[in-house]
Amino acid sequence: MYWVNLLHIYQPPGQKKKIIDQVVLESYNRILSVLESKKEVKISLNVCASLTQQLFEFGHRDVVERIKKLAENGQIELVASAAYHPILSLLPKTEIMRQIRLNEEINQKYFGKVWKPKGFFLPELAYDKKVGEIIKKSGYQWMVLDEIAYQGSFGKISFNKIYKLKFLFCFFKNKDFKIIFRNRGLSLLFFGNWLDSVDKFFSAVKKDRRSDKFLVTAFDGENLGHHRKHLADLWSEILNNPEIKAITYSEYLNLLKDAPSEKVSPLASSWATEMKDLEKNVPYPLWRHPENQLHRLQWQLTDFLIKTIKHCRSDSNYNEARNLLDQALASDQYWWASIKPWWNPGIIERGAQNFVRVGRLLEKSADFGTKNRIEKTAQDIFNELERRKKSENYRTIEKIGDWKG
Repeated sequence: MYWVNLLHIYQPPGQKKKIIDQVVLESYNRILSVLESKKEVKISLNVCASLTQQLFEFGHRDVVERIKKLAENGQIELVASAAYHPILSLLPKTEIMRQIRLNEEINQKYFGKVWKPKGFFLPELAYDKKVGEIIKKSGYQWMVLDEIAYQGSFGKISFNKIYKLKFLFCFFKNKDFKIIFRNRGLSLLFFGNWLDSVDKFFSAVKKDRRSDKFLVTAFDGENLGHHRKHLADLWSEILNNPEIKAITYSEYLNLLKDAPSEKVSPLASSWATEMKDLEKNVPYPLWRHPENQLHRLQWQLTDFLIKTIKHCRSDSNYNEARNLLDQALASDQYWWASIKPWWNPGIIERGAQNFVRVGRLLEKSADFGTKNRIEKTAQDIFNELERRKKSENYRTIEKIGDWKG
């Protein structure tokens, strides 16, 4: 069986050094050590530029150098993404292209000549048609999506088939842009506590009935050793099994070059979207749910700042404000506001405060009404947080401290 696995590693901009240090120790170093000790093992790896920058900033340059060496040796296929992990489908085209460009520039700076990504990883696998067209036009050859994007349900993907993105206009270049759908159920084995033995892994693969030849997974690399302490060792143990041959996504596509193909129009969705969400036309429930007042306020503030900064290019603080806004678009504050199943008022509050900081940096350009609107919407977010803290619902929700990666 070929195991076609993509690991996504990311830390939000402004993460605490102690957390970066912990994730490096518990997860990144262990993943790289497995690869260094098993020369036949290959993976596709997405490293968001947000993490790359912080690895250098906090003294973990060796992690980047080890990734570079493994990429040079062909064991790691580096995969592109958006620099600061925003939900691209919820942003205007100019912001999408900016995040993709920033990710290219930053990772090129640190990874050098080995930075030659063929594929693209959407943060949270949050897809819509607009994003698909931009990524294809950017020159990538493939991107990964969750299998729910295929027909709004599970179990319908054949992993022995090539899927190509369907476009309305035949004059587009790169008409063979490919979609690789991940197996959600088997990817989620590496999320919870159920998987605790090699036997359980193979039992789940057998029960799936679709992955006897190709097992296609994509999940957070931090799950291996950081979020789930036992999974780094178990991952290594599974890879020791002679029945497993670990390959990259691009190698998988090469093996399928003579396989049947199908043109597809994926649905707007994410790797957390459920069938019930699509039935309600809510493709990104954890980041923008129409019934979530915090989400409504967050996106009022987000959309307004994006529109505002376009008219402030002559401001002496523009570059600083623009850089801060790039980072403030990270998906984390919206995820924590979903309260499914956790929430973190501190991260939500800091997200709003970052937008306020952007507005204040642009005081010379923005008029009084604009500044007042930014401050008022942020205050509405703070008030909603206080209301929720006092509500009965809040007391039923698990409260946790710092987000550890």
